[in-house]
Amino acid sequence: MAFGFGFNKQKALSSAEKFVQQGKLQNAITEYEKVLKADPKDLTVSNTVGDLYARLGQNDKAITCFKSVGDAYASQGFTVKAIAMYKKLTKLKPALESVLRLAELYTQQGLFNDARAQYLQVAEEFLKTGDLEQAVRIFQKTLEMDPENTAMRMRLAEAYIRLGKKTEAMQIFASAADTLRSRGQPNAIEEIVQRMLKLDPGNSYALLLRGRSALDAGDVAGAIKNLEKVADLDTHPDGLRTLLQAYIQSGRMPEAGNLATKLAHVHNDVTAIAEYANALVSAGRFDEMLQVYRQHSDRLLAGDSAKVLESLHSAIGHVRENPTALEALLELLQKAGDTTHITEVYELLAHGYVQSGELEKARDYYLKLTQLEPQNQLHTRNYQQVLARLGGTTTSARLITAEEGAVLVDELEATAPFIDQRYPDEIALAIRAALTDAELFVSYNMPAKALGPLLSALPKASRDLRLNQRLAALHTRAGRFAEAAVCCRTL
Repeated sequence: MAFGFGFNKQKALSSAEKFVQQGKLQNAITEYEKVLKADPKDLTVSNTVGDLYARLGQNDKAITCFKSVGDAYASQGFTVKAIAMYKKLTKLKPALESVLRLAELYTQQGLFNDARAQYLQVAEEFLKTGDLEQAVRIFQKTLEMDPENTAMRMRLAEAYIRLGKKTEAMQIFASAADTLRSRGQPNAIEEIVQRMLKLDPGNSYALLLRGRSALDAGDVAGAIKNLEKVADLDTHPDGLRTLLQAYIQSGRMPEAGNLATKLAHVHNDVTAIAEYANALVSAGRFDEMLQVYRQHSDRLLAGDSAKVLESLHSAIGHVRENPTALEALLELLQKAGDTTHITEVYELLAHGYVQSGELEKARDYYLKLTQLEPQNQLHTRNYQQVLARLGGTTTSARLITAEEGAVLVDELEATAPFIDQRYPDEIALAIRAALTDAELFVSYNMPAKALGPLLSALPKASRDLRLNQRLAALHTRAGRFAEAAVCCRTL
């Protein structure tokens, strides 16, 4: 292509190439510069000139060429070509400005690993020269690309420390430790905690982190030791919850109870009460669990009432011989409006008060039972006998004996109408086998063992007449009237 004033670009390019082949690089540059004078936008020629200057060792001139070409490519959107130019440039002279520009180009292209390497090079140089503010700016840029990079966050925190910005450094340390905790890296957390405590020996957050890490690692004693050192622990509900878990795991239930109450009252955390109550259940301390439920019943029932009722129902069998606990349980059931187990609790209370000689209380509960189940003759007879004992009668003022109860149950079994109950084959076989085994044990005068197969089969057919009739008879003969009454109620 010909240019003005008789200039022939192709001829000049050919001449330059010949000079290159002959090793006459300076002459080649002269020819190429003629081309650039006529066509300054020819980036290929500018790049070639830069290469020739580099071969001649004239790096400053080469850098000028590469920078000009790289910037032109970048402005035109050719990022990959711009990166190639700046890579040449930084190889000749890794000036901060050029390295930083290369990092930015890598970022634009989405090559974040390459960009991070360049940014780190720049940051290291700023740190060496003491330009800490610039180092912080570069670290922040790097974290924008990789916010979860813990190592980079630590470098940033150290830069803040050198700047005297301890608060910012502590915030970054804490954030990095949280990330490591979520990844399950306790050793790395401990390194950060030590760094934080070196800056501030009584730092609450560092002690909280150490306590949580200790508990995560199964070091309950270490968790308690560190968490109890936190001066303002009461203002950290998460820390209180961690200490609650540690107290529970170590069996320190009084401290756990106090802490759960504090969480509920100060931080409105009712789940802490539920957690403490569950721990009492696991420890078999049902009486204490019921007292906790009574103390916090309004808030617990307003939360997850179904869970509370489930716990109460499961506790009945464990406190069946403790009238005080049964009274607390009954109060909670009534407060929740639950009547599914009221009759069973009444029976247990009535029987318990008879055993303890508190006949007036027994009378009141038997009266309630007769009102709830007027068709149940057992309730009526027990009520009448308690009344008789309260009236001073010696002959009839007694509860029925096991033998008398057995007669009643036998009469019930003999006069009961036939009801055809159908089951799947598997359940029918299980019921038949249980009844056969029970009859065999009874025939050997081993009624206690007869209960086993019947109770094992009962969950499969809880309303089966034959199972409940046999169980009612066995319970009554053994004087277990409350259990017998449950079976009778089913019948």
